[in-house]
Amino acid sequence: MSVVFDATTGHLQLDPEAFIGLVDYATEPEGVCDGVVARLHRAGAVSDGRPHPRLRNALAAVTSSLGSLQVLVSTPGSVTLHQCWVAFVSALLSDLGDGTYQFAAVSTDFLPTEVAQRTGLGPRPRLEPSGVSVDESLLDALSAGSGRTRVAGGVALAEALAPWPAAATAIRAGRWSLAVADVAFPTASGTVVRRLAWIDTEAGLLRVEADDRGPVLVPTTATALWGAVVALLPTDAETGVLPRSA
Repeated sequence: MSVVFDATTGHLQLDPEAFIGLVDYATEPEGVCDGVVARLHRAGAVSDGRPHPRLRNALAAVTSSLGSLQVLVSTPGSVTLHQCWVAFVSALLSDLGDGTYQFAAVSTDFLPTEVAQRTGLGPRPRLEPSGVSVDESLLDALSAGSGRTRVAGGVALAEALAPWPAAATAIRAGRWSLAVADVAFPTASGTVVRRLAWIDTEAGLLRVEADDRGPVLVPTTATALWGAVVALLPTDAETGVLPRSA
């Protein structure tokens, strides 16, 4: 599989083997498979025994991150998983859905925008206030690796959404997505783990919350989810290093 590097933008498209090789090359070049090095070299991603300068900030984030961000996006037809290493300048490995990834540095302040873009977060109609409890296994089905399981999960979800007929109709038609964003970072008192999840339909957005019974679907808006994404990320007070804008 080819490796494609744009030295102007610093964007690098590659497969998992080449990505692992690149990260290893940044710390111990002699330990990387010659075939992988040759592919990276032909693309211009490495030269003279070092990664290209446009890749060094992103690689520094991978090798010395202050935390991690993972964004899973599931639809009836696909599941993609985007990974980010959070640092002063962060690194983002975007799943292109075809077995390849795009790797690039990104300003930490722009991470909420990156999350919004990859999840398709945008304005939707407002659903009527209510709440529906669902089983954890239903959410697992919506994000399963098997397309058949995801479709079956969508059918079960539509049946659960009696308070919102328009959303149920959209889900039955396969017009839905599930987004799950997970953040983890160490602090002086231990590792902090946060999760934000929502279901997106053309009829409205439902945030996945929790009570004593388990997951609960509650109507929300794109604006509220944007704020929740911002709040998900570590602050400079929590890490002692990272800048953060609201």
